[in-house]
Formats: sequence, structure tokens, C-alpha cells
Amino acid sequence: MSAGNAFVRNFIRELALLIFVFVIYFIAGKLSLNLSSIDGYSTPVWPPAGLALGFVLIFGNRVWPALFLGAYFTNTTHLPTSETWVQFLISNPQNITISLGNSTSAILGSYLLKRFSSPTLNIFQANEILIFFILAGPVSAFMSSVIGSLSLFYFKIIYFEFLFQTWITWWMGDSIGIIIFTPLLILIWKWNQGEEKFLRLIIFASATMSTFVFTLSIFFLTRNWEKEFIKYRIKSDGHIISTGIENRLLENLRVVKGLGSFISLTEKLNRRYFDAFSKGIMEESDSVTALSWNPLIRHSLRSFAESKLRKDYPGSKGISVQKNKILQPSPEYKEYVFIQYIYPYNENKQAIGFNLLSDATRKEALNRAKERQAIDMTGKISLVQSLDNNLGFLVLYPVTRWNGEFGFATAVIRIASIIEKALIGNDQNHLCIKIEELNGSNNIGIFSKECSNTEEKIFSEFYYERQMTIGSHVLNIKTIATKEYFQMNLTNASRFLLIISSLLTGLLGILLLIIMGKEKSIQDIVEKRTFELEKANRVKSEFLANMGHEIRTPMNGVLGMLTLLEQTNIDAEQKDYIDNAEKSVLSLLTIINDILDVSKLENKKLEFISKPTNINKLCKDVTQLFFADAKKKNLDLQINIIGLDPNLYVLVDENRLRQILINLIANALKFTFDGSISLDVNLSNDKRYIVFTVKDTGIGISEENIARLFDRFVQLEDSRTKKFEGSGLGLYISKQLVHLMGGDIEVQSKVNVGSTFQFTIPFQVTEQRELPLGNLNTTKIGTNKNYHILIAEDNLLNQKFITKIFQKEKINVSVASNGLEVIQFLDDSLGHLEDRFDMILMDIQMPVLDGMEATKLIRKRNDSYRDIPIIAITANSMESQLNEYLENGMNGYVKKPIILSELLSMTYQNLT
Repeated sequence: MSAGNAFVRNFIRELALLIFVFVIYFIAGKLSLNLSSIDGYSTPVWPPAGLALGFVLIFGNRVWPALFLGAYFTNTTHLPTSETWVQFLISNPQNITISLGNSTSAILGSYLLKRFSSPTLNIFQANEILIFFILAGPVSAFMSSVIGSLSLFYFKIIYFEFLFQTWITWWMGDSIGIIIFTPLLILIWKWNQGEEKFLRLIIFASATMSTFVFTLSIFFLTRNWEKEFIKYRIKSDGHIISTGIENRLLENLRVVKGLGSFISLTEKLNRRYFDAFSKGIMEESDSVTALSWNPLIRHSLRSFAESKLRKDYPGSKGISVQKNKILQPSPEYKEYVFIQYIYPYNENKQAIGFNLLSDATRKEALNRAKERQAIDMTGKISLVQSLDNNLGFLVLYPVTRWNGEFGFATAVIRIASIIEKALIGNDQNHLCIKIEELNGSNNIGIFSKECSNTEEKIFSEFYYERQMTIGSHVLNIKTIATKEYFQMNLTNASRFLLIISSLLTGLLGILLLIIMGKEKSIQDIVEKRTFELEKANRVKSEFLANMGHEIRTPMNGVLGMLTLLEQTNIDAEQKDYIDNAEKSVLSLLTIINDILDVSKLENKKLEFISKPTNINKLCKDVTQLFFADAKKKNLDLQINIIGLDPNLYVLVDENRLRQILINLIANALKFTFDGSISLDVNLSNDKRYIVFTVKDTGIGISEENIARLFDRFVQLEDSRTKKFEGSGLGLYISKQLVHLMGGDIEVQSKVNVGSTFQFTIPFQVTEQRELPLGNLNTTKIGTNKNYHILIAEDNLLNQKFITKIFQKEKINVSVASNGLEVIQFLDDSLGHLEDRFDMILMDIQMPVLDGMEATKLIRKRNDSYRDIPIIAITANSMESQLNEYLENGMNGYVKKPIILSELLSMTYQNLT
């Protein structure tokens, strides 16, 4: 059974590998087709060749089927529909041979490298790189290029004239693809296996790929320029040719109209007059093949007309029709439109007497011209004159003579003659010329010249079209590039530019490999030093965090004792001393918090916790903090909230936003001695940002100082004459917080006028409201209201402060110095109902057993204490730490130094 499972697992791994190789090669191949030259059949750079060789070097010859299929489907534009897979493969034989050449070339290159080079693929040694450069590129790519180009020629996809340049482009493309992409793939594999550093991979990849991408950009620009150049030449040459054809066709129209005017006005029209006029008008034109007069008569006048025909043209067969290219007397019709006069006669004598109504195409054109009473023309017809290249059409002009006789002045247009005369004097540059009649979706071909090989993809987008209308017919004159035209006008600049630039990219990659190999030992030293520096940085951050905790703990005792002292019987002078001491402690706390925030910012450890926040309430609460100080300085402090719904809740880090606002308003209050301070809040014009503006009428900031206003530890005054307190960190932290929240901050200021600080933050509206702080549990142990709280705190000063606070609140208190004592207190109280505890205030960092572990043990108990409210008392302030306390079973937290109002609020919130 185990052998069978191992076989299945091994089969799945091999299949997954083949699929992976196929997909990568296929995607790279399809993308690389965009690098093809204008001929569309060769690419100056072929990255899949490098990937194929890299895959064989890494995974061995077993990936050959995936490479073969990847190459085949890269060159195939569709999947089989109605035909079988065998029929599908046979229908694209050139793809089979090309795929065979590409995949086998990779096998050959791998064999040569492993035979004459290091089997460990050490591509950082100079001698190994030289062998790779010779064997992997030019030698192995020779096979695929020869097989591929000969396949295209053998299966008549390219012309012999393109065979050499296709081969050389193919060979160079595969060679350059190998030189650039095989080392990259090997480096990626070695990095994946842990044998190479990621930095080395990034250096090599960024240098080669950026150069390669730049090369591709130049290639695409140049290739587009080449295409536009040929299109311009096609447009220019095609315009000249089509204009010449159009002018000669229009000349026919002018001539036939002149003939019609002559016929309508001549009273005694006869052959002599007709020939004389026609000769004169045709001598002035080089595009008219023949002119004729074709009257419309009824059958009753047929005998008279035929006798006149025989008189003017002895030997005439009278009114006739053509059968098997021989004129025969016409059967009886109600009406006839026959050729009565034609000039020149010798070239057109076979047409005398021909009944135009006997031919459906001519009859349709006659009826249209008669109905419209305007010039019209037939479609493409075979002229009755026995001449070579007798395809053409008739231009028919309805004429009513002075005596009421009706007929058609007609110009005979032989298409070949028109084209030949239009091209005289023009450098046609081997262009294919097509004339088509546009007839809905089915265009009717009228004439083509040198167009036998224009269906190839190479010519599909290089053409020029011009349309003209004659009567009810629309003719399309189209000129298309031919292979000779390409050879004369294609510069191949893009092809050679890409080859040279890509080769330089490959050489750059090889140079990088040599340099990286030489400098590997130096890089190891640098990485070791970097690791040591990072370790020192971590030690610094941990030191700052520990120092912050250690400073907060005694500060909590100082602030606590001051709070207790404030509640004793003291006079006004003592009250003032206590207030000043409390402010000094809080100021020191602010500085400590700023320093810790800077440390977190530098180490990218500052956390953002977004939660539903009422912006209106937050701004009003922050402003409320400063009303008393503003009143003392006789300053007008205003808040203006414009365009915000009072019940608007957005997802934002409330604490960080409050910190920014406090910093800015506190700064404004510090530097303003007269006038006002305002906080304006509104939405940006695009409704994507909330805009906060703090404006004051203070001392202002000079222009040269604004540039360094947001730097760390910067205060815009000499330290020896310093008048204002502060660490110089508030604005720096505020700017960093705004940027990390996705906004921006700017300042405008004028000395002795005031300053305006404005910042924006993006926001997301939420339907949620404020989240509850912790998992508040109102379950009580016991039924009496004589609450008993267990305090877990190892600092004696803090024990004394908290104990005194709750004694003043008439709450019983017990004190434990560590987590183990807490467990013992709980165990001992189970047998004494009157001693049971209603809440635990748990310090986090304690000896023997810390607060976190003690909480986990309590939540696992099977007695009534399992659900007792536990409030963390902590000097830690990071959101991740506070959330960790809540996630591990605590109901809330109070941060040190303890603010009396916060402690009592959290206590009563969980007791009642």
C-alpha cells in the first residue's frame, strides 16, 4: 500500500511539474510573439529559449514533453473544432517541426553545459560563464533556428528572399534569450533552494530586466516608426496611382457627356459626323478606348435601322447578339438598343449592331441610366470586341435628340488600358493594384495587378484605399504592398536595434555575474554587519520599551500620591503646588510617549487600529480639553464642523487622530497670546477625505523655518534663550501619523499674523457604532453590595495608592504581590462567602506568575471565579498588547500612570 501511495504522489508531482513548465513557457511564448519583426515570422529576442534551457538544466530531460507542447501551442492560434486532434496536428506541420527544434535545442544545450561545465550550475565563475556564453547560446540555438526557418520556407510560409534574414534573426533571438533569461532562472531556483541570497537575485534581475525593458521600449517605438513609414509610403504611392486611375475614369465621363451633347444637337447625324467628332474628342484624351451611339428603337423600326447599318457599315449583320463569342442576328425583341456608330471602327468592328439589351448586365445598366436620366455604368463585362484583356465596362449617358429620338452615348472602358496609362510616369514600386465594385458585404473584383502573394500576414495592414462613385456603382481602388515593395522600403532598423541592445543586455548580465562572484565574500561581510546592526536596533527598541515601562510604573506612584494628597485638607497654596506637580508629571509622560512613538515609527512598529468613530464627538471632546487653558489666556477657542452629519461614524484609528488634533491645538495654544484659535472640520470636494484645519493668531513661523518644522527634535528657537517647553517631537509624529493614515499635512504661516495647519485623512463610512471596551461581564459573585476587589500589584507605592482610592470609595480591598498569590486568594475565599471577590485589578508584569498567565488560569477554573471581571493595570500602551489582554480573557484595561477618573469609570462599569 505504501509503495502504491508513493507512486501516486510521485506521479502527481511529475504531472504538476510538467504543467508548470508548460504554462510558463506558453505564457512567455505568447508574450514574446509581440516582439516579432514586421514580417511576423521571426523575433529578434526569444525569452522562451532561455526558459526552456533553464528548465532542462534544473529539472532534467523529463520536462521535454512540456516544452514541446508549450512551443507548439505558442505558434498555434486556435484549438481543434470539428476536426480530430490528429487532423489538427497534421494541419499545422510547420508547428510540429518548429516545436521539435525548440525543445530538442534545450536538451542539446543542457547536455553540452553539463558535459563541459560544472554540474552544480555555478554561474558566478568567469570560466563557467565563458563556457555558458559559447555553448548555451550560439551553439544550442543553431539547431532551433535552422529547423525553424527551413520549416517556414518548406511549408511556403516565407519566401526564399526572407530565408536568410529569418534564420539569422531566429538564431540571434534564441541566443540572446538564453544569455539573458537562463542565468535569471537559475538564480531564482538557487534562491528558492536557499543557495543564493535574495538581494543578489534582485540586483541581477533589476539590472538586466530594466535594461531589457528599456530595450523593448525602444524596439516598439522603432518598429512602429517603420510600420508608419511603410504605411506612409503606401499612402503616398497609392494616392498617386488611385488618383491617376480616378482621373482617367472621370475623363471618360466628361468625354461621354460631350458626345451626348453633340448627338442631341446634331440634326443630320451620320457616320462621318460621328467619326469626326469622336476622333477630335479622343485625341484630347488618352483614357477613352472607344465611343459609340446606341439608339433605342421598337421592333417596328428594326428593318429601317438595319438597312441604315448596312449602308454605313457594309458587311454588317444588322442588329445582332453574341453567342459563343460569335455575333448572330438578334431574335425578335420588343425593343433594341444597338450600336449604330462606334469609333474607332477597326478595333471595334465586331461590336457594330450588337443589341445591348441581349446581355443582362448591360440591360440592367441601361434601365438604371434611363430611369435616373443620368450617367450610369455596367458592372464588369467581357467586351464584344475580340481583343486581349477585353474585360471592362460601359459608361452610359442617356440622350434625347432634337427630333425625339432616344438612346445612349456610350464610352467603352477597357480596364487594362486605364491602369497602364495611369501608371505611366509613376514609380509604382511593385505595388499590387486591385479595383473592386463595392456591393454590400460581397465585393466584386474587377481588376488586379501583381497581387498573387498579397494574402500573407506580412501584407495585411499595409495598403491604401480610395473610393469613387460612377452612377449607381461604387468602385474601390486598393493598393497593397508586395514582398518586393517590402524589400525596397523596409529598413529593419528595429530588428537590428533590438538584437544589438539585447546582446548588450546579455553582456551586462554576464558582467554582473562576474562582479557578483568576485564580491561574494564582501557581501557576506556586509550581510553579517547588517545583521548585527539590526540586532542592535532591536536591542535599542526593546530597551526603550522596557525603560518606558519602568518609568511609567514609578510615575504611576508619584501621580497616585499627588492624587491622594489632593483629596486631603489642603489650603490654596498647597493646591497650587499639587496642580503644578501633576502637570509636570503629565508633561513628562507626554515626552516619554513621544519618544516611544518615534522609536515605533523608526522600527515600523507603530500600530493603527481602525474602529467606528464619531468625528463630531471626537473633535468636541478634544476641544473641550483646552477650553480652560484658553480661557486663562483670554483666547477665543472655536470649533466649526461643516457638512458632517452629527451621527457620521467612520472607520479610523480614533486614538491616533486624537493625538494629532491634541498636538496641533496644544501647539496653537502655546504660541498664541492674543486673538483666537479655531478647529474647522469639513469634507474635501471629492468627498474622499476629511479636512481638519487648526488656525491661530499667534506668533507665526518664518518661511525659512517652515521647511524644518516637521523634523525630529526641532524647536524654532535657540536652546539657550528658550521660552517654550517641549521635546520638538509633536509635529514630527503628527506628520508621520497623517502620512501613515493615507493623508497629507501642510502649513501656512506669517510672522506676527498667525499659522494654519491643515491635514487630511481618507475615511470609510460605517453603519457600526462605538465598539464596547472589552467583553464587559456584569455577572456578580455574591448578592451584597459591599464590593470586594483583589488588587494584583508588585509595586508597594502603587499598592498603597490604589488601596487608598478604593477605601475612600468604601470598597474592601485585598492585595496580592504576584499572580500566584492571586490564585491562592481566590482558592482561600471559596469557603468564606463574605470574603469573596467581585473584581480583580491585575498588573501585567509581576514576579513568580505574571498577570496574563494568571488570567488564563482563572478562565480555566471550574468554579464561580471563572467569570470574575478582570481589569488589566498596565504600563504597556501598544494596541496589539492591549488587544492581547482582551483576547486572553480580561474585561478591560487601565493604562499607567493611572488617571483617577479612568480607574473609577472602568471599576464601576464592571461592578454595576
